Amino acid sequence: MREKIIHSAMEQIQKYGFRRFAIGDITSDLGISSKTVYKYFAGKDDIISAVCTSFIDTEKERVLRILTAEGAWPDKMTALACMEPAKNELLAIELKKHFPNEWKKIIDMQNFLSQHKKKFMEQGVASGDIRPDINFDLLDTIMQTCMEALFTLDANDLSPKQVLEEFREVVMYGIISPESKMRKR
Repeated sequence: MREKIIHSAMEQIQKYGFRRFAIGDITSDLGISSKTVYKYFAGKDDIISAVCTSFIDTEKERVLRILTAEGAWPDKMTALACMEPAKNELLAIELKKHFPNEWKKIIDMQNFLSQHKKKFMEQGVASGDIRPDINFDLLDTIMQTCMEALFTLDANDLSPKQVLEEFREVVMYGIISPESKMRKR
């Protein structure tokens, strides 16, 4: 039942946000009493914490699956760069602003992922897929900062997925045209 409550809470948070969803929304969705919810959770903040932990665990598993899957390094990098953003970027802003302890979990997850991405980048150097002179720590900082900025970007003409695809193109292939690269030499 605990997992069903977490899943329902995720759906309610998607609809109403972290602050506006209510335990009553979960009880109505699942056809259970609030007493049942309180059997598993101390309150709304405890539910939010469980939702964030579940999300983080799922994201970590997804990244590790990409990194350990069979396939070429560029394909894996594309899969990582094109991971779907949170369904509602406003939720991330709300979490950061109103639930700093839960946002800290997101930052901890990013640090976990940074460690794995660094190993992955080293594999890219070893396979000859990326330049050996790339500063991984700087690249990771740039990528994290850009990802955080995407949550505040007001890109009316682009969906979050389109923004991520553009981001991937710039990170993977840069902004210099092939013709300009040839003139450089």
